[in-house]
Amino acid sequence: MIGLSNLLPGLPVVKRKKAMLRSSVASQLNRFSRETDGNMSLFAISGAMMMMVFGGVGIDMIQSEVERTRLQNTLDRAVLAAADLEQRVDPALVVEDYFDKMLMPDALTSVTITEGLNYRSVTAEAREVFPTNFLKLLDVQEMQAVGISQAEERISEIEISLVLDISGSMGRDMKIENLRTAAKEFVDTVINNDDPGLTTISIVPYNATVNLGSTLAPLYNLTEEHDMSNCAIFPDEAFTSRSISPTAELQRLSHFDPYTTNKYTTVTPASWCPMDDYGNIVAHSNDKLGLKDFIDTLGAGGNTAIDLGMKWGVALLDPASRPVVNALIGSGDVVPEASGRPFAYDEPSALKIAVVMTDGMNTTQYDLAPEYASGMSNIYINDLGDTDPTNDRFSHKIDYDTYYWDHERNNSWNQRYQEQPDGGVNARRMSNAEVFARWGTRAFGNKFFRTPYYDGMVSYQEYYDAYYAYDPIVTGSEADARLSTICARAREADITVFAIGFEAPDEGQAAMRDCASSPAHYFPVEGLEISDAFQAIARTIDQLRLTQ
Repeated sequence: MIGLSNLLPGLPVVKRKKAMLRSSVASQLNRFSRETDGNMSLFAISGAMMMMVFGGVGIDMIQSEVERTRLQNTLDRAVLAAADLEQRVDPALVVEDYFDKMLMPDALTSVTITEGLNYRSVTAEAREVFPTNFLKLLDVQEMQAVGISQAEERISEIEISLVLDISGSMGRDMKIENLRTAAKEFVDTVINNDDPGLTTISIVPYNATVNLGSTLAPLYNLTEEHDMSNCAIFPDEAFTSRSISPTAELQRLSHFDPYTTNKYTTVTPASWCPMDDYGNIVAHSNDKLGLKDFIDTLGAGGNTAIDLGMKWGVALLDPASRPVVNALIGSGDVVPEASGRPFAYDEPSALKIAVVMTDGMNTTQYDLAPEYASGMSNIYINDLGDTDPTNDRFSHKIDYDTYYWDHERNNSWNQRYQEQPDGGVNARRMSNAEVFARWGTRAFGNKFFRTPYYDGMVSYQEYYDAYYAYDPIVTGSEADARLSTICARAREADITVFAIGFEAPDEGQAAMRDCASSPAHYFPVEGLEISDAFQAIARTIDQLRLTQ
């Protein structure tokens, strides 16, 4: 290699050394610039710095979301507890206590309480400030989490229909006793007598039919074939409507007793529809003690017509029943605070609930055969001019000039069969309603047709038709379809339907499952579990809702 000193021979020694140093440095820099292994570009360095900064920002943002979630959860729990109408502590103190327990006492910025006789609404806002970690590099020194929550409990404007099975099978295995206990506990839970008129309950007991009772029946337009009992029957199409008009004609169920064979009765002892107010409908009551006393009177007997029970239960939640409620207010049977009920379906403050239970399944429904359901009978009465019904005498007009005298049934042919009724002109023709109010159908057949049948005066078919003077009008499967229809109409109107299958067979459980608003509203229970079901429903009615 040719030395620098040889190339620059004329330079002094010192200058030659400085020139040699500069040449060496330049050589090293040139070589460094040519080498790339292990080196970072300025772009890469800048990118790495940006990744560090934004990664730090992400960490700060995650921390912010964690704090916001903690703040919001604390707000939600606090306002829910504060809005509970059953707690008597100042709602604002309840909210503050929640924040104290979460070690955020300074985060709460405001608590707003709105309450009245029958409701409480609690709104709370909070703000928490905390320092940043990485955002400080961008001159952001702190971040904040902000939350707002509102909860409301409102137990006013609640209308409930309790549709209760009191059929014969409820008399087994303490079921009716368990039902009475559960229903009374339900009443205790949902009604607060300190707030009159805020929650009303209609009780609709049902077995083979539904008894309107002497208070409610005059407020509907029942047909007038008789006045012995107050039950109604409906055509299939009636179940497509939620309402029962107080003014439209309502077909009265015939008064008859399909069981009793005693020919010497003066009043049917086991009428299909009760003659008195046993198991009658109670409409829109908030009398806690009165409702519980009524529940205690419920027994068990008869067939099962869930569709009829549900029809009346839904009707009492329909605004078409408002004239009935107003009339009951006028007579003092319902408190004045219930005025305006049933509310319109779109009333925002109204909550409509139907609770239906059964331990069985729909069975066949009956009415008197058409020839006996109305009009005059062929039976004549001779009251002997006194008011003692035990010595009345009767005769049956078999044809246009032959009367069978029941009083002479054990005597000769000529004494049994006469050309005029027993008592002659003093005898009076009885209506069919009067006949079947006095005798059960079996007693009627035996009393007036059995001997004439053996005497060859009437046919076996006539005897049979009198003994079984009632006809099926709705089968069990038809009643299932009607029940399904009225339940669907109720759900369409936002009536919340709870259904309880109480040790019911598969058919009854299926009907309850179909009727309920959702699977969560259906309760298959046994024994004492029926109380748990009623309490769960009562708690759901009173439950709180987050509204914001």
